[in-house]
Amino acid sequence: MRYLLDTDIIIYWMKGNRSISNKIVSEGFSNIASADISKAELYYGAYKSQRTEANLAAIKNLSERINFVPFNEPAQSVFGMLKADLEKKGTRLDDVNLMIASTAIAFNLVLITNNTGHMQRIPGIQIENWA
Repeated sequence: MRYLLDTDIIIYWMKGNRSISNKIVSEGFSNIASADISKAELYYGAYKSQRTEANLAAIKNLSERINFVPFNEPAQSVFGMLKADLEKKGTRLDDVNLMIASTAIAFNLVLITNNTGHMQRIPGIQIENWA
């Protein structure tokens, strides 16, 4: 794996964004992953949507195509360190985004996100925007 897709990028991809789809295909599915936290966000979105069954099926299909990286050691340690550091600087980030970013850092993956404004505040993160 080389890339970790943020939840927003997955949603754009699932909605048919050709740019993201083409980039994923060119990089190869074996180089693409997402965080378990993103999968939880996708389930939340599916259950609150008007198209629950279709969205649940899309998550199942996605799970068969890419790997999901667990939020465990060392991501938890990176999360704790980053959260404390950002709070000291007065530049807090919500926990979900910070957990996804921590997963990318801990596993040395490039985070693919459209949320570059917030993510750029995180020291040591590598980000790209494919949207």
